[in-house]
Parts: sequence; C-alpha cells; structure tokens
Amino acid sequence: MVVIMSDQHNPHVMGCAGNTVVRTPNLDALAAEGVRFTSAYCPYPLCVPSRMAFVTARDPDRVRVWDNGCVLASDVPTVAHALGAAGYEAVLCGRMHFCGPDQYHGFERRIYADCQGFLSPEIQGSGYNRTNGQTRYAVEIAGYGRTGFQAYDQAVTERACRFVEERTDPERPYCMVVGYMLPHNPLICERALFEEYLAALPVPDALGADDPAASHPALRKWRARREADVLRPEQQHRALAAYYGLVTELDRNIGRLVDAVRSRSAAEDTLIVYCTDHGDMAGEHGMWWKSCFFEGAAGVPLVVSWPGRFPGGRSVEEVVNLIDVPATVLDLAGAEPVPDMDGRSLVGLLEAGGPVSGWPNETFSQYVGAHGDRPSCMIRSGPWKLMYYPEFDSHLLFNLAEDPGELCDRGSDPACRAIVEGLLAKIHARWSAERMLAGYAEERRVRDETRRRARAAVPDVVCPAPPPPDANQFDFSQVPGWAQIRARVARDAR
Repeated sequence: MVVIMSDQHNPHVMGCAGNTVVRTPNLDALAAEGVRFTSAYCPYPLCVPSRMAFVTARDPDRVRVWDNGCVLASDVPTVAHALGAAGYEAVLCGRMHFCGPDQYHGFERRIYADCQGFLSPEIQGSGYNRTNGQTRYAVEIAGYGRTGFQAYDQAVTERACRFVEERTDPERPYCMVVGYMLPHNPLICERALFEEYLAALPVPDALGADDPAASHPALRKWRARREADVLRPEQQHRALAAYYGLVTELDRNIGRLVDAVRSRSAAEDTLIVYCTDHGDMAGEHGMWWKSCFFEGAAGVPLVVSWPGRFPGGRSVEEVVNLIDVPATVLDLAGAEPVPDMDGRSLVGLLEAGGPVSGWPNETFSQYVGAHGDRPSCMIRSGPWKLMYYPEFDSHLLFNLAEDPGELCDRGSDPACRAIVEGLLAKIHARWSAERMLAGYAEERRVRDETRRRARAAVPDVVCPAPPPPDANQFDFSQVPGWAQIRARVARDAR
C-alpha cells in the first residue's frame, strides 16, 4: 500500500477534474485506472489539524489540535499503530507536519524527515512578509526560479523509490505514506512551466461586488486580514501560472513513484491512494491559500487505485472526508479500526460504483486559527453546503449541483428555510464556537507554559540532509513593482 499526500492542492487543478490547461498526466493516469472522488473534503482547512485528523481518523477537536503549533499527544492511537498491530510495516517518507519531539506517532520507520530549513531566508522572508504564509506578499512574490521545496520533494521521491526497489521481505506487507510539500507556496516554479502557463491562463477578472467572498462580512474580514483586496489582476495571473507549474512539478514526482511501485509489483496487487491535506483557493473568488470553506480550499483531490480490486475509470459523487482514507486503508489491510474512529471506510463506495445503502452522504469541517480568524464551520449534505459564521450569527448556503462555482448564496431564500434550519440544527448538535475557543485557549496556555518552563525539546533524530546549495534561486527583479514592495517590507521590519 502506498498513500501519497501533497500539501495544498486545489481539487480543480487536475486534468482528470476537467481542467483543460494544467498538465497532470500521471494523476490523470492514476484516476483512469482507479476511482476519483469528486466531493471529498478536509476536516479542517489548515495543515496540522487536517493532518493529525488524517493520521488518527478522528475529528481534530477530539485530538485537541487547532492550529499549526499544536502537538498531537503521543498516546493518541494512529493508523500507523493499527497497521503495525496487524503485521504491516508502517513507513513514513517525507512531510507529515508532526510538531514536537515525537516524529513517529506509531510509524515503525521514518525514512525521510519533515521539511525544515529548505527555504533560504531571502526567499522565505519573515514576519508578515513570508512567501510561504497567508499574506499579499506570498502572491506578489511569484514567478520562475527554484526553491528548497522542489529539492525536498525530489529527495523524498528518490528515497521512497529506493525503499520500494530495495525491499527484500516479500512476505511482510507494508504501507508507505509519502508526504510532499508541493504545490504549497512560495509561488515559484521552473521557468519553462511558468512561461507556458502564463501564456495559457487568462488574466483574472476583478472580484465582483456581488460575489459572496466580497459581500459576506466574515469573508470581507478574512480578505482584509490578509490584504487580499489590494492584489492586482496581473499579480494574481503570475501567481496562478506559478501554482499551475508547481502542480505539474508535483505530478512528475508522483509519476516517478508510481512507476517504481508498479515495476516491483503488478498493478493489481498494490493499492495507491492520492490525496492532499487541504486545498488552495488559487485565485478563486479572488482568494488564495486555505482557511476557508469554498470548494477550492475545503475540497481535496482523492484518487484510489487498485485495479485488481476496484473497477477503474470511475467517479464517485458521494460526499466523503479525508479522515475516511485511513479508515479505508485499515479496512483493506484487515486491521482493527482506531479506537473511537470518526472516519468511515470507503470500500463499499469503491466496490459498488454507485450509491451505497446507509452512506450518510454528509460531512463536516471546522476552523479557527490564522490571522485572528474566528471559529467557523461547514456542513455538506447531499448537494447542499452551508458555511456557518457565529461571529456574525450568519451563514452562506450553496446548492453545488446547480451552482458549482458557489456564486449564488441561497441562505436567505425563503424556499430554502427548512434546509437552513435542518443544517444549522445538525451543526449546533455537535459543535459550538464557545467550546472550540475554550479548548483552543486551554491548549495555547499549556503550550506556552511548557515552552516557557521546559528545557529544550529532544532534538529530532530524523534529520533530512540540507538542500543543495543551488536549491533556492529567484530573481526578485522579475516581480512587477519590486522596488515598491521591497520598500514596504523594509518599513514593516522597522
């Protein structure tokens, strides 16, 4: 079994998802021989909470993880523990964003460490002006070049391929989770891809005043905190070209890995799963990054390929969640489920090729965190998606079957009153902003006190080799208005 998880991949930016501009031949081939889920969501549109939910198959608030600084307790059972108990060799190669000294969380082996120190200080930036953050600077600084993230993913691919090629124990099954950084910003890709996509993609239109992202108060505040409204169309055009280039670079690494796996065993004998931790708005609704519930950020690509077990070339429209992936892996491995697991096995949907009796066709996602964003949540039920913002006691409602672009808010439509009331009742039965804030505050107090009083954390014994000296190369003079941006950054640093 091989599970591939990228970082921040918009589910619409794949050829197999109907995108006619981006080149993703390897993901398209995987989808052609497998099953693609068209309505898959993350449990939390932020890296660490979503990933810790993934490894535990539990909602992130139940494992007390709310932001990218939270540490998953080492005594929380994970899918890796369950696989080990079933006799599998559970291997982690690359990105998983574990915080704290425990860098295994049940994995028997970690053959390549997480991505730390791979961006040069010049390219990464600092404070509010970081190319890998959620601010205007991260979109302004876009173009062609190289960063350590590309070097990291290439090293992860090489190590994962070597593991597959050198494995000498055919009697013991394995499950390798391979974690990539791309297409996470910085929005810098190789020059040929950048120029190709800059020519192929249109300059985006300015955000319309009637777009829900511009009219709803919670989303207006979201945009203001990140200064998204000051981004010019030509800046977003360059950023999108670079994002598409990073997706194609990711696809190349996936192709190398899939080829290595297939060369060692027949396609019908090996399960391969592709997913990401959350999406990226990638310019949709004039927004970037994650931390919201529009399809580009809360939705995730999900492809499951096992030609010997599941008929290929199919799409499944039922609503599913990222935490269903580990539940599925455990089911297929014949392993005992993780205790109190929230994820549900997708095997019935994979086998049936159509609706499955008893599948709830409903999922939930929640968020609090970056830039002072207040608690919010989302419920998707059949074609309906409701985003709830307690800060303003308000909501947005979309019928995704009729309005896949999420442009028509039906929340105040009298014909939808019963739908809104029913979905809000489900939210209030399981979630409250007050409980979320209380748990988050308690975790922050404990974290801050531990850091203040404790000695230095045990050094991570799984250290990646440093990136090559030429891994980070970017000519800032290519950025339109660079002199003014540099002057602003200098003022911010004072």
